[in-house]
Amino acid sequence: MKPLSCIAVDDSEVQLVILRNFIERYQNLHLEATFTNPLEAYRFLEQKTIDILLLDIDMPELSGLDLLKKLAFPPKTILITSRTEYALEAFELEAVDYLLKPPVYERFMKAIEKAKKIIEQERQTESQAIYIKVDGKLIAINPKDITYVEAMSDYILIHTSQQRQYITYARLKNFEEKLKSYLFFQRIHRSFIVNTKYISLIEKDELRVFDKNLPISLTYRAVLLGKIQGSS
Repeated sequence: MKPLSCIAVDDSEVQLVILRNFIERYQNLHLEATFTNPLEAYRFLEQKTIDILLLDIDMPELSGLDLLKKLAFPPKTILITSRTEYALEAFELEAVDYLLKPPVYERFMKAIEKAKKIIEQERQTESQAIYIKVDGKLIAINPKDITYVEAMSDYILIHTSQQRQYITYARLKNFEEKLKSYLFFQRIHRSFIVNTKYISLIEKDELRVFDKNLPISLTYRAVLLGKIQGSS
C-alpha cells in the first residue's frame, strides 16, 4: 500500500512539532502540509485530496468542528483537543478517532491504524469490478469510474469519468441494488443515480457532475445532503 497522505492543523506550533515527530516515526504516512490557520487549511482541502486530517478543535476564527462541517468530502479525520466535551459531536461528524492533548505516540499510532483500516476497506471495495452486458459481451467497469447512471425505459445508460457511455438492458432499480455496497452512490431522482465523489455543485433542485446538470427530486434531496455532509 502506498503511503497515506495527511495534513495537521493546530494553532499551536508546539503541537505541530509533536505531530510532525509522530508522523516521521510512523511508516507509510506522508505529511503534505501543516497549518496554524484553519482557513488556510480549508482552502487547501478544497483544492487537494488527502487521506487523513489531524485536526485541533479549539482554534480562533474557525474551530476544527466548524472546519469539518464546511468540507463537502472530508478526509478521514482524527480530532485532537484538550477537552472531552466534544466527544459526542465528534462521533456525529463521523471522526475516526478523538485524541486528548498532550497526545502520546502509542495512542496516535492506534488512531492512524484505525483510519488506515477504513481506507484499505474502502479502496478494496472501489476496486471490485461490476460486469455489464453490452452488445452480447460482458464488460468490466470499475465502480469508482462511474459518474452517474441514467434510466432509459428498459435500459440504463452508464456514464464514466473517461467520457465513455455504456447502454445495457436493465432497470435502474435493479442496478441500484448492485451498487448498494458502494457507499459513494446515491439515487437522486427516479431516473438518475449519481456518484457523489463527482458532484461539483448542488443547487435547490439540481446538481452538477462535470458539465452536466442533473435533477434532484425532493424525495432524495435530504438523503443526498446527509450523505455528503457525513461522508468520510
